[in-house]
Amino acid sequence: MKKFFSILIAIVLLLVILPVSGAQAQKKPVAFETSIQIRNLSANAGQITLAFYNLDGSLVGTSDQPIGANETLSFLRTTMPIAAGFDGSVVVASNVPVAGMSNLHGLMDATNVMTYGAFNAFDSGATTVYLPTLMKNNWGYDTFFYAQNLGGADANITVNYSDGVTKTANGVKPGASAMFSQAFEDHAGKVFAATVTATQNIAVTVAQDGPTLLTYNSFASGSLTPVMPLVQENHYGYFTGIQIQNIGSASTNVEVLYMPSLHGSSCYERQTIPAGESRTFGEPAFYRDGGDTTCIKGQMFVGSAVVAGNSGTQPLVAVVNQLNNQTKKGGAYNAFNYGMGGSGIIYPLIMDRNYDYFTSWSIVNVGSAPLPATAIVCQVTGKNKNGNPVNKTLTNASEVAAYASWTLEHKNLIADGFVGGATCTVTGGKVIGTANQFANSPRWAGKDTLLVYEGIIIP
Repeated sequence: MKKFFSILIAIVLLLVILPVSGAQAQKKPVAFETSIQIRNLSANAGQITLAFYNLDGSLVGTSDQPIGANETLSFLRTTMPIAAGFDGSVVVASNVPVAGMSNLHGLMDATNVMTYGAFNAFDSGATTVYLPTLMKNNWGYDTFFYAQNLGGADANITVNYSDGVTKTANGVKPGASAMFSQAFEDHAGKVFAATVTATQNIAVTVAQDGPTLLTYNSFASGSLTPVMPLVQENHYGYFTGIQIQNIGSASTNVEVLYMPSLHGSSCYERQTIPAGESRTFGEPAFYRDGGDTTCIKGQMFVGSAVVAGNSGTQPLVAVVNQLNNQTKKGGAYNAFNYGMGGSGIIYPLIMDRNYDYFTSWSIVNVGSAPLPATAIVCQVTGKNKNGNPVNKTLTNASEVAAYASWTLEHKNLIADGFVGGATCTVTGGKVIGTANQFANSPRWAGKDTLLVYEGIIIP
């Protein structure tokens, strides 16, 4: 069984390190590096192999590692067969079922990280994929993305942007990636979308790079009713923008329903999205004046959202950005297809007080009936700061209504210094979910320490 990563690894020596004076705040990273987390989904020990490819398709090196039952392995550059300056992708093969994710680090200099983003591994690709959120000079943000060839032959890749711009990359080798940077392209608008086609199956990871770092993966198909497990508005400086792209052939009127879990009240927001274009929801409903919405401007809201109306029955995809401009923290995740809910969720990385980092999850009930208390059971396994094994069971304490979510913060809940993963299962329903990684302490002041990723659905 293979898992594919579209990984962005550009270590500090690849780019010139620009001097930054104390009087001038640095706004963007000068380079990037990546860590990888892989979780064994089975009760059997196994073996994994990581193969690293340069952008030109040449194999840089491989790493063979044993992986224990239900174990999460973490890899940093110093534990990978790559040198500083590597820029490329990795393919992970295993003889047991695994899931994986990656944390991308934006560097302010050779050793210090200023921004963070997270994204999941791919287990398949497609010849056409969709990117709802791309930017050029949008309030200090630009995007770039890597398109990885998952096929067995060279790939020709074409990017058609919603503003009419077209870019190509030909002869991309199997396992390798092509990089597209919107900052160096000619675009009429500041925010736009794209459709990427290729002669082989591909997967794409996008980085939104600015004062914070937000990352998300490409979509291979759309949904009539995308679901967003976590939406924060007016929540201690946090707000959420939901960029919904219409990948169909006709315009459609979209209604988003917001369902509170911790704060706020139910409300809706409506906008029209032309074919091939995208529109931003969430932020307009809770912040801006006007618009077709029942949401209360300035109200604190923490909960979930779902597309409850789609007049043209057009396929939609959506990226959810969570941002705090004051503290410079941000993270993004992909909305889910409502019909893809499963019997459980895999979270490859869960933390509690790990260098002040902790996680939280938001699990949405996408079944037709409420889930009673203790219907969702999460088995959390890993090690504490002393290296001792930890095995803890967490369950939902109260009922979770249809379309609603169970949001749980893990700080002070599992074990001091805990790092591991979780497997959540549900009785009598279907679920989807996301996880936030977060640190909020003096040592991380002014740094982007919010990372968000999608839970991996168990069919």
